Amino acid sequence: MIKPSFISSSLSITKWAYQKSKLRSIPEWDELITTIENADLLLTLVLDQNCPQRASILKCLYSLVGTSASKHVDMDIAKINVLLDKAKSSSDQVILNWVNRSRIILRDLKKFDYVEWCQGGFSEKDLPIEN
Repeated sequence: MIKPSFISSSLSITKWAYQKSKLRSIPEWDELITTIENADLLLTLVLDQNCPQRASILKCLYSLVGTSASKHVDMDIAKINVLLDKAKSSSDQVILNWVNRSRIILRDLKKFDYVEWCQGGFSEKDLPIEN
């Protein structure tokens, strides 16, 4: 298990992402890595269908979009739109679901549901985390 005080550098996130551990990430770790600064790296990792922590990373991406949209952080939303543009060419339905749902919530915040966006609802539907 990763300690919350662990530094969330790109290297440490990548090392964690490719650990073959069946242990779920701890909420503090997810919160630490779920930043707009890490968004490109998280997208790169989740696009790799062989990434062992893919489901956890997808959950982080949903949380990032949900949190940014609900807080109305214009600069973060602009960066998320760039990220969505990068991801929309994926042939992976899991990624396309994230892109489509993200576009919907960014257009209409009334569709925001905390459980779906920030507690793993959508990510668990598309890519369940193995225990």
